[in-house]
Amino acid sequence: MMKKFLATSAIALLAGFPAVAGSLADPVVDPVPVMPVYEPVSDWTGFYAGANAGIGITGGTTYWGAGVHAGYLHDMGDVVLGGELSYNYVFAPAVDHLIGFDAILGYDAGDVMPHVTLGGSYLVGPNLFGLSAGAGLSIKASEDIILTGRYRFTYEPTGPNYLHQGILAVSYRF
Repeated sequence: MMKKFLATSAIALLAGFPAVAGSLADPVVDPVPVMPVYEPVSDWTGFYAGANAGIGITGGTTYWGAGVHAGYLHDMGDVVLGGELSYNYVFAPAVDHLIGFDAILGYDAGDVMPHVTLGGSYLVGPNLFGLSAGAGLSIKASEDIILTGRYRFTYEPTGPNYLHQGILAVSYRF
């Protein structure tokens, strides 16, 4: 019985001691792999062309028109610079042709670009030149399709003296 008691006590005593293995140095832990975060590259730089429609008010008369436009934008980070040439066929109430040329200064807010314009216009029928200024908002529907809404004010020293335009445009970027 004593043998059983000593054997049981020895096993219990050995089981009570902790197992120690390895060294006292800090363990080597491999770093957790970090996946790189890629920001989508969205840039306004490039040539574009498209179609537009608008409404204009001058001298108390409302005009409707449609046309085409082409331009170039250069994205410099937060600032976007560019230029645009447009042709509009004014079909109501009088048929006429309006040619516009504008410099564009915009803010790159990702897929949205608020902008201001400064330029001029030429009304072919009465042979009137004018200075114009405007403001608008362009939105990328995709990397190639741009939707734009713009207000444009034109002052003509001769003739009706002013023209207010609301323009909606869709452009394809090359």
